[in-house]
Amino acid sequence: MKLQNAAQHVNKCVMAKLRKTLSKLPQLVTFEAASRHLNFTRASEELGITRVSVSRQIAELEETVGTRLFYRDHRKVSLTQAGRMLEAEVNPALHQIASVMQRVASAHHDSRLTLTTTSAFATYWLMPRLVDFKTRHPETELNLMVTDRYLDLAAEGVDIAIRYTRDPPAFSNITPLMQEVVFPVVSPRYTARTRLRAPEDLLHEHLLHLSGIYRPGARWPNWFQKNGLQPPAESKGVVVNTYINMLQAAIEGQGIALAGHPLVDRYLEDGSLSKIEGMLEIKRDFFHLIDASEGRKEAASFCDWILETVQKK
Repeated sequence: MKLQNAAQHVNKCVMAKLRKTLSKLPQLVTFEAASRHLNFTRASEELGITRVSVSRQIAELEETVGTRLFYRDHRKVSLTQAGRMLEAEVNPALHQIASVMQRVASAHHDSRLTLTTTSAFATYWLMPRLVDFKTRHPETELNLMVTDRYLDLAAEGVDIAIRYTRDPPAFSNITPLMQEVVFPVVSPRYTARTRLRAPEDLLHEHLLHLSGIYRPGARWPNWFQKNGLQPPAESKGVVVNTYINMLQAAIEGQGIALAGHPLVDRYLEDGSLSKIEGMLEIKRDFFHLIDASEGRKEAASFCDWILETVQKK
């Protein structure tokens, strides 16, 4: 009986904390739109509310978490480090929750399209552009399954997959989308120790290192070796185990990262990051588009849209 009562108490505490946190769900939805557009006016237009309401809800969320989420000036807003952390975790979660609810609500709806891709590609390339697809094809319901695992497409009921591989995956309907190209990138917030004009200069800089599942081509030792240099010890920089955390640290000026096209295109365009000129660029694997739907028109429409979007760049 005592164990049962203790378990009930724990459950009540967990649910109370969950209710308190999720009481700000409308504010999180507003944050998702504002962080995606980096513009309160555009977010208000998308959500069908006033700009003042967007600003108020963001302020309420900042009060709840106890820190600023946006830098604000007269013409634009940008995310703080805390804001980027929230964007990286909350935005995919909101999309996943929405996708699950849509899947439950329309389990037998013929227009639902299930798509899977990696967390990095979804966060940095796909999701900021999906609004355009939904505008063009409002009748198509998207179920986005974000995972860094290779799913069994048939078993999971996946129609479209975007996979990052060296060789084309073994599917009949496959199209290479983009080849990743990596190079040193740096934030204007970073204080350099050298003039950043030669590969040797990076030996004396604060570098952001990837660890874990990432292959050698994504890491600094490979880049330095291709420049004919002995790589510096990782202990001289910062080691992180996810691409998302590495980019967050780079944008905040905590070090120089090895990244590039297509995942950081948006940050190169808005000036959050810049390519260090004159440095070696390394071509890596391809993002491949797989249509496993066996001829669904919704899948064909999505493939046509993403190929057109890629060609615009």
